[in-house]
Amino acid sequence: MSLVQMENVIKTYKVGDVEVQALGGINLSLEEGKFISFIGPSGSGKTTLLNLVGCLDKPTQGTITIMGTDTGTMDRKTAARFRGENIGFIFQNFNLIPVLTVYENVEYPLVIVRRVPKENREQQVMQVLESVGMADQRNKYPNQLSGGQKQRVAVARALVVEPKIILADEPTANLDHATAYKVIHLMHELKRVFNTTFIFATHDPRIVEEAEIVYTIEDGCIVDSRKQSNSSKERK
Repeated sequence: MSLVQMENVIKTYKVGDVEVQALGGINLSLEEGKFISFIGPSGSGKTTLLNLVGCLDKPTQGTITIMGTDTGTMDRKTAARFRGENIGFIFQNFNLIPVLTVYENVEYPLVIVRRVPKENREQQVMQVLESVGMADQRNKYPNQLSGGQKQRVAVARALVVEPKIILADEPTANLDHATAYKVIHLMHELKRVFNTTFIFATHDPRIVEEAEIVYTIEDGCIVDSRKQSNSSKERK
């Protein structure tokens, strides 16, 4: 069974009196434990597709099945619960809470979404902070971190609930060249360790180079898909 299955997915929006089609008949099947990249020009539908997979929106037509569940049948509360238990998010602007420490930012989903008892949270938080190399920064606040460190914390926050899927929208756009490569390689290693499926919407050729499967979207349609050799990753 595919982790994510889309069948004839169409998404339209109303802009005033005009109906705009963001996605036009998407059909695809995404496997577990893959590093997947969606590429295409701005406005092509990449972020819309991620929002649908993330259960932040519903298709106008068609079906999206994630882990055997038809997301179109979910009400808002059910979708939020499903999202919190199975999907993590990494954003371009990090979206860390400035008044919380590194530790507290990563702990936050366990408190708000999973409602994990306090005595059980520390081990989970410290495990993911160690996995992204940020355990020694646990007491710092976001404004005391570099861009690369902030993104590492964002990755840890996404991983702490042990999601099946992590959705990343332009996660390296605000990082310098060297830091972006470090973060990409970190995510690739975490994918291998945790068997998490990473799905990117990106313009960044560095992510595309590391992806195992690349889909090209234009005008809301998938116009190309290709699998890539892992040999370059194995050399690093």
